[in-house]
Amino acid sequence: MFFTRKRQREFSGYVDSASGGRVSGWVYDRLRPRDRFDVEICSAGAVIGAARADEPREDLARAGFGDGRYGFHFDLPDGDFPEETLAARVRGEEFWLLDSSGRRSSAAELINSTRRGLPRLEPTLSFRPVDERDVEIAVELQSAWAKHAGAPGARQLGGGGTMWTDIVSKRHRPLLALLDGGDPRALAQCLVDVQKSSAATGLEQGVQAYRDFLAASPEGRRAAVAPFHDMLASLAQYLGLARVECAEQDYVGETLVASSRRLVAEIEAALGFAITPPPVFDGLYGLSIGEGVLHGRDIQALYLALRAIEASGVARPKICEIGGGFGKAARYALLAGARHYTIVDLPTVAALQFFSLRRALPEAPVQFRHPCEPSRGKGVDLVLAPQIDDTTVVDSDLIVNCDSFPEMGDAVCRGYFARIGHWAPLLLSVNQEANREVGASGRQSVVGALLPDYGFTRRYRFRSWIRRGYAEELWSAPERRADV
Repeated sequence: MFFTRKRQREFSGYVDSASGGRVSGWVYDRLRPRDRFDVEICSAGAVIGAARADEPREDLARAGFGDGRYGFHFDLPDGDFPEETLAARVRGEEFWLLDSSGRRSSAAELINSTRRGLPRLEPTLSFRPVDERDVEIAVELQSAWAKHAGAPGARQLGGGGTMWTDIVSKRHRPLLALLDGGDPRALAQCLVDVQKSSAATGLEQGVQAYRDFLAASPEGRRAAVAPFHDMLASLAQYLGLARVECAEQDYVGETLVASSRRLVAEIEAALGFAITPPPVFDGLYGLSIGEGVLHGRDIQALYLALRAIEASGVARPKICEIGGGFGKAARYALLAGARHYTIVDLPTVAALQFFSLRRALPEAPVQFRHPCEPSRGKGVDLVLAPQIDDTTVVDSDLIVNCDSFPEMGDAVCRGYFARIGHWAPLLLSVNQEANREVGASGRQSVVGALLPDYGFTRRYRFRSWIRRGYAEELWSAPERRADV
């Protein structure tokens, strides 16, 4: 009996151009320079045709690639094949040609490789007029605001330190006036439209991103949501629904070429609940999933919620988040089985959370709570950061912070780190560590450089699955005093 081994290959090859209805490039095997190959052209992972790579290329011959006859071109058939979906591979081999055309300027920002191409992405913009339920929630919010934000110091716009003090004090004053006013319909309109205003800048979308999306070409809009699709692919890999890419073995992955809707369906089947939120805001852009819009912040919040539950070591944990954005992680955590969720944030941001959660999670109670009062133990408690002091009562299994400690500055971070050891035995931090200057207001903080000063010890540290440049760390708090 004779055994044959597949002949070793050592390929080089590139897609040099993929525009104007034509794909062109070259491929060469250094070990067998006389061989010529068929190149399959793919769109979103599906083969749409092939070309023989045997055309003469003087540049290749001059560079020492055999006789230089390794070029190919392929004219696209009739149909709509966006450039970002196109890729090329050697027929019968696992070699995908690298893209040197410069057409995927965002590829370097993605976690997963685009060598197999992207699917045909479906960007969309939410459309939602104000309805009577929005006005009802605005009435509830104004009442709760008058009761809980009326105490001395509670309505400070600042309190977040450095960057956040400046952002909130400049961008949330119109919202503050409506919260203090007597027109719930005007407040409801402001809340529904918030993603199109400066009030959402730094939290999710904001006015400039909204305007840029409106003005973008179809190609530009697809490029805008490509990072969201990349996050979906990474989330599927985190959940074990897809294999992780491995450049060492030239496995560039299959997840990224799957459609966004398919990835969402697989993730939802694994988790047991819908991940695309119900419509809350008007003018929010993202991936079109069914009748909904899935933004990158939704995917980040879902990952954070899943990591928090897992890191807590408790089946149904009580979680406290410092700096909660629009409350999206709270919503996902409760859907995934968390028992209770507390958010500590700036007053006007807490007001945005109240509205967002009442619309997106109507079955769970959402309420403001003074930090000295015990929790009701159900739904979501909103605690105003300026009211926090040494008498604050937070009983949680885990504290979580994502993408806000560094912007608060050392002084505010230290204020939290001196207290949160009494709130929970664990802290999950998912933050960047750029440590750069923030205007004239100071430097960004590095969480891991400050926590040891307060008796915290690190349990693990690794890169975030979802966001480039973010470190995920789990810290153990010092043992809590017996009288707490």
